[in-house]
Amino acid sequence: MPAKLRLFLGLMGIAILNFAQTDTTLVSKPIEKHKVFAHIFTAAYYNFESKKPNAGFELATGLLGYQYQKNDQLKLTIMYDVTRTTNAILVNDSNGTIQTVNYFEGSKYTAFLKMAEINWAFHPQWSLAVGQLLNEQYLTLQDKFWNHRYVMVTMQEYYRMGNPADFGFRVKYQNKKLGQISLGAVNGDGPFKHQDNYSLVEYTANVEWTSVPNLTIKAFTAYTPTLGQYTADYKLASTLFAAYRSSKLTLGIEYAWIENANYLNVNYSGLSGFGAYLVHPKWEVFARYDYIDQALNTQSENMALAGVQYQPESNLVMALNFRTFWPSQIHQLYFSFGAKF
Repeated sequence: MPAKLRLFLGLMGIAILNFAQTDTTLVSKPIEKHKVFAHIFTAAYYNFESKKPNAGFELATGLLGYQYQKNDQLKLTIMYDVTRTTNAILVNDSNGTIQTVNYFEGSKYTAFLKMAEINWAFHPQWSLAVGQLLNEQYLTLQDKFWNHRYVMVTMQEYYRMGNPADFGFRVKYQNKKLGQISLGAVNGDGPFKHQDNYSLVEYTANVEWTSVPNLTIKAFTAYTPTLGQYTADYKLASTLFAAYRSSKLTLGIEYAWIENANYLNVNYSGLSGFGAYLVHPKWEVFARYDYIDQALNTQSENMALAGVQYQPESNLVMALNFRTFWPSQIHQLYFSFGAKF
């Protein structure tokens, strides 16, 4: 077992013991039995360098979902997303060298099933989720603190360090004073395909501490053993995340590393920090910096982003933002729009 995995499991074990100290019943919230929701994220952009096309319009997200909650115990959620599903296809030779690939991409706006979850709270603090589940590696928590998905997705999602969702199950324990811990098992192949021919299973563990007011700390790991048909014996994804949020200020920092990405002897890692400040009930300034040591099709990349957000009403936000990448020397100006209901 890898040393880093043993360290993470040790931290998880300590967290479980701490969580088990108290058996506090969670406060029930009013039930909204039927809920339809949708997100539309779109933008106009301009590239300052010679990259073509140097200007245009884009649709980043078109999302439609439905949730039914029968009672405090049973909740069903289904969600369809529209995105680019055939991006960044890689083929490696026997030495692990990336080969040139030509393929028909199809539409850049393909609808796919992103989430189909049955959630059963069989105890006030314990729940079981089965089906197609959102990935706790980066999507369920970091995305909420960043809170500017309509501008750009978080670091791990942008640089494709993990799948946004997967098929499997997850058991979660929640404590009102301390936070939550969950253990899961999924296919490890993402939302676009079912189990592979080798029946590999990815095991996940996630701990979120919220015992200090305004502060959240998260540790996540996912371990996938192989059967010897791949270059590497296992794949290990790990994330550490910390965030602070008050009525006006939000700060977050994240470090992620993936050992033997794609079951090859290649390691990915990246660091991201972001912040946002509410200068007026309708105006906010925000900034973010990413450093990628290596990721899919990316090596030693820096990204900096800064912008100002205007929220004329609760369901609509818009932001003028500038982003720059180096050493690739890409400089872009975006006018982003996000609408939710």
